[in-house]
Amino acid sequence: MRALVPFLPLFLLYALSVQGGEGPPVAAPVRPFPVTLSTFEPAQGEPVLVEVSPLPRADSVVMIWKGKEVPMKKDGPGRFLGLFGVDLLEKPGKAVLSFRAAGDGEAFRFDAEIVIREKDFPVQEITLPKEMTQFDKETLGRINREARRLAKRFSRVSSPPVWSFPFLPPVADFRPKGFGSRRVINGEPRSPHAGVDVSLPAGTPVVAIAGGVVAFAGEQFFGGNSVVLDHGGSVFSIYYHLREYAVSEGQNVIRGERIGAVGASGRATGPHLHFSVRAAGGRIDPSLLFSLPSR
Repeated sequence: MRALVPFLPLFLLYALSVQGGEGPPVAAPVRPFPVTLSTFEPAQGEPVLVEVSPLPRADSVVMIWKGKEVPMKKDGPGRFLGLFGVDLLEKPGKAVLSFRAAGDGEAFRFDAEIVIREKDFPVQEITLPKEMTQFDKETLGRINREARRLAKRFSRVSSPPVWSFPFLPPVADFRPKGFGSRRVINGEPRSPHAGVDVSLPAGTPVVAIAGGVVAFAGEQFFGGNSVVLDHGGSVFSIYYHLREYAVSEGQNVIRGERIGAVGASGRATGPHLHFSVRAAGGRIDPSLLFSLPSR
């Protein structure tokens, strides 16, 4: 299990005094800010745990990654936790991670530079019958509607995090494979595999990896019986190809609660769980969540 890496030298705080809201903001002196990261050189597809502490005067902290504002979790006096993900297609190189804090009559903003590492993903060549890759106009319309529906849910303004450590694997025998693989289907390059597949017998229980709210529960063309959980802080977990789902939209769930069972619904060639996670918009390798340092 990796330890959080202190990031003090690279984080600078800029404070704006709002004293009663009168007069123009006055820039405060630059000073170090107490932030730590699980890694400051994340690879494509990697989640990053962020801790801001101690910050005794702050009531709230918002993390800003790739234009997405992510409320951080208050985890005790002056302590805030958050997660963001480096998308598996994110461009390698330098990137900026920003924060905004408020409390005690002041607003604070500070930026930091991190370095994104390129990662080599395998190429997976797949041969499928034409009926699984070529669709009529009606089916394409359905596919596009379902994609827009989920995109809308992922883009909602996020509530504060309700997740807590440790994250729990969605199945007891968790042996994931295939994240990030560049798929070539019938000789044509397709979108990379943004989750993992876990082959298990049909009926194997599937559980929530953390507390949250059911953002979607229903049947989809590709995913079959599907569940999407919103864990707050812009963290979503996605479960596809279920035999059945045991939750409904808007329902609160707790970590370890059964949400469905492994199946082969949708465009699946056999019973398995397709499991994926988005963190601050980034499509990440979900198996890496379970090796993050518990705080």
